[in-house]
Amino acid sequence: MPLLQPYIQTAREIHGDQLWRCRQAQEYYVRKRRQHCSYQELMDLWLRAPFCTSCMESDPFYRGRPPDVSVGAWEEEVEWQLGESRVIEIRNRLAENPDYSIICKKCGAGLRPWDGDDLYVVRYHLEEDFEIPLETPGKRRPSKETKRLILALYGRRCFNCGRGGELHLDHVRPRSRGGDSAFRNLQPLCRLCGATKGDREPDEVVVIDDMHFDEPPSDGYEGLFW
Repeated sequence: MPLLQPYIQTAREIHGDQLWRCRQAQEYYVRKRRQHCSYQELMDLWLRAPFCTSCMESDPFYRGRPPDVSVGAWEEEVEWQLGESRVIEIRNRLAENPDYSIICKKCGAGLRPWDGDDLYVVRYHLEEDFEIPLETPGKRRPSKETKRLILALYGRRCFNCGRGGELHLDHVRPRSRGGDSAFRNLQPLCRLCGATKGDREPDEVVVIDDMHFDEPPSDGYEGLFW
């Protein structure tokens, strides 16, 4: 009986998968920006995720760090790290399903701090995780490809007023103030909203998202964000 050989992706397939992952991340960033920011604000989006002890110890950067949620104090420490609403949600899920567990983002292991598992809460930038540059030093003018991408992500409508038609690609932090062509610093605006915004320094809005502690929409869900 012949042995089954594992399928190895081609370079083209790997590249296509990377593009799909980046596009999913960019769409999620824009969705969160619509929820939390105005056109005069620059969003700093952090994701918090659960990690198990093995995954933490395998990373030299995190090795030796004490757990954020430890045996015997899970409710108090989950509340401190993630808020009281997360404790209530966990209690409700356990009432519905005694086998419920929190899933390690890196390896997929089930974590049950209420049964003795240590849990780590790791925080990272969305863009860093998907290799989307946070900055583009020395590059302030976006390429034509980047312009097309930003327009598509924002639905070809002004981020402020929602008008379609003639739009320009605006730098949230203006070029006159050091703004570059990083993905997070670009948005489509109509002429009127662009003139209203001017070249003032944007306010920075820090958004901390706990999506990785939530359950996916369904067992068959194939996206990266929900």
